[in-house]
Amino acid sequence: MGRDKLKRNLQFKPVCREFGSIECKSKDTLHLLHEEIEALYLMDNQGLYQADAAVQMGVSRSTFARIIKNAREKVSMMLITGANLVIEDEKEDYIVLVASMKRNALVLGKPDAPFLMLCHVKQHKIVEIETLENPVFVEGRRPGQALPELCNRKKVNFFAATAIGAGLKSALLSKGIYTIIKKKLTKDDLVHIDVLT
Repeated sequence: MGRDKLKRNLQFKPVCREFGSIECKSKDTLHLLHEEIEALYLMDNQGLYQADAAVQMGVSRSTFARIIKNAREKVSMMLITGANLVIEDEKEDYIVLVASMKRNALVLGKPDAPFLMLCHVKQHKIVEIETLENPVFVEGRRPGQALPELCNRKKVNFFAATAIGAGLKSALLSKGIYTIIKKKLTKDDLVHIDVLT
């Protein structure tokens, strides 16, 4: 009888979960496990070495090597054969960083707003909100430098503001952080993030 699979540390929250060819429709579908997209994210997006990525996922290096090999085989098969690819999303919690004009109220602003509200959502409920002073506002730093660094350190999955420049959007995306641009944002919006992205 096999051992129970250990729980992986999954940080990456996929925003899109289904992929397929526009040119030729395929009846074949490959399933990319959440641990496999996490491995791709850590190695190919974040540029970590296998040993460091394994530690971050909470697995042995040999297990990580197997996971990344399977992930890359599935992605290459999708590209070569035109098969559909579906990502299995197991992550039930995520973190949204919101640019806010007020310290204690969700009043959406631009990336240089005075405050940043760090909202931790778990199973469609906000479990914690932490308000931070925005280094862009307080220290006069550039959004494209300060915010991706902060988001990466706080393990943010989404960044929300009323407007986001192309440079900041690109810098955030390079860290695996998706952007939400809206005029207004409610707590109900935060717990149903799939609708917004």
